[in-house]
Amino acid sequence: MRVLVAPNAFRGGPGARWVGEALTSGVMHAGVVSSVATIPLSDGGDGALDVATDLLGGSRVRTTADDPLGAPVSAEYLLTQDGTAFVETAQASGLRLVVDRPKQPLVANTRGTGQLIAHAIARGATKVVVMAGGTASVDLGAGALAALGVRFYDAAGRSLQPTPRDLVHVRHVDTGPALDLLRGVRVEVLSDVSTPLRDNIERFGAQKGITTSDAVVLRGMLDAVLTALGCQEDLAAKPFHGAGGGLAAGLHTVFDAPVSHGGGFFASLAGLAGQIDRADLVLTAEGRFDDGSWEGKVPGLVATMAMEQGKRVVIIVGEMALPSGDLPPGVHCVELGLEPPAPGNAETSDRWHAFARAARSALDCGSVPHAS
Repeated sequence: MRVLVAPNAFRGGPGARWVGEALTSGVMHAGVVSSVATIPLSDGGDGALDVATDLLGGSRVRTTADDPLGAPVSAEYLLTQDGTAFVETAQASGLRLVVDRPKQPLVANTRGTGQLIAHAIARGATKVVVMAGGTASVDLGAGALAALGVRFYDAAGRSLQPTPRDLVHVRHVDTGPALDLLRGVRVEVLSDVSTPLRDNIERFGAQKGITTSDAVVLRGMLDAVLTALGCQEDLAAKPFHGAGGGLAAGLHTVFDAPVSHGGGFFASLAGLAGQIDRADLVLTAEGRFDDGSWEGKVPGLVATMAMEQGKRVVIIVGEMALPSGDLPPGVHCVELGLEPPAPGNAETSDRWHAFARAARSALDCGSVPHAS
């Protein structure tokens, strides 16, 4: 019996490589498994930088940037030999960075991500791939754009801070300094979800602490910024442009950055289709599985590709937020039954054994008998 282990990272928890190794250890103790292939994956959200490093090599560059609420945070990006910088938004703008503080969706922004991009360009990057996902903000990427030189003004010509609370008043935008800074630099976006901008607040508002009144302000801000930028296309309806709290749409509008599916990029890079073809059972994993997991997230992507090839799939999750009856035929779920880890305490031996046990349970779900 050949098993493929293809997990995502768990937000605020262990990385995809660690999860893959823990699941593989459980599978390997099953007596009838002849081979196990392990390929950690990402969709562009939390943990994308580690997966990019594993698949592409290169050098990790560490610097200090602003977190979503303006506090300094140590963050990294990847610089490959061909001059491409891979920037993970969750490193400086991630929701996990403010999980222990009151949520402030009208203040939170992506300035830190822009600072990482600027740092990479100063280091000689000629191409920047922004892996957009897991952000604490809905700011249309205004914070990142401001860090790159974009300036926002109200009707009286007063300068505005790149926060949603201020940008609801924006009427004019000066992109000139940013376009000069990035002259000769190509920007691309890898989105972790296919969610369009118009659905971002409804889909991800709860986890970002967005109230009903906040949502009114945020929608007004999105309309005001897009209008001030002179956006002529209907970005609100385009798939993948809502990722990163609209960061994808903002980078596309200002820098003509192409936006594509992060999960598809990493799946292709890792040769996922061929690995699925050689497997009898496919295991994938993520911290929480819900409706949004089918909109570009790793487990939904892996399960869809496996089903297309007629393979059995088991999804191992920290929390299952869908009724089991909502899963397609041939797809099963195993819950870990663990409390979310404390910060810095995600990769413990107890958790390792819990993942290993879940992998053995997954073999049962996949109708593969095994020795205990």
